[in-house]
Amino acid sequence: MGFKTTWGCGKGCGVMDTDWLTHPFALGLYVGLALAALVRAQLFLARRDLRKADQSQLSQMKTLTEAFHALQLELKGAQAESENLRVKIQSLLQTPERQKLRLLEVLNRAEQRLTVSAPGFAPAWQTAKNEATAELEEEERGRSAPKQVLHQLLSSGSALLGKIRAGVAEQGSTTETAGQRQGSGPERQ
Repeated sequence: MGFKTTWGCGKGCGVMDTDWLTHPFALGLYVGLALAALVRAQLFLARRDLRKADQSQLSQMKTLTEAFHALQLELKGAQAESENLRVKIQSLLQTPERQKLRLLEVLNRAEQRLTVSAPGFAPAWQTAKNEATAELEEEERGRSAPKQVLHQLLSSGSALLGKIRAGVAEQGSTTETAGQRQGSGPERQ
């Protein structure tokens, strides 16, 4: 049957039979150990891949979190800049020059709407504008008292009054020096 080895003591003593290597139990054990080793290797590879995937997701989440925080800081900076610009625009709109320009724009738009929508308004408005233009030209030439100065005087108060007084004082001193020059001119000749 199989190969038998004897170990020196006679019959049956120390006989080693090699049939146990091919015994069905041994064959099942071999297959089971091979399957266990294969499953263990697959488990090792799966765990390694899972760790790599976890590390990749963790680094991706860190990158996304940093980008999100950077965007939040940028958004806060943009909101602060927007607020500063809004405040600056509001403060610029409150200056007297800008208020006058705004009033002029409002009146211009109102004029345009009324000339289109009100049939009898256009001729009366043109007459009023021509009269106002003529008045301004007379004021600029010095033929009548300037109404703009009076309006500014009433609206801006004592600071403007001080400026006007200083301007009148300068004009008076200029007139006096001019009169002295004219008066001294004939004496030189």
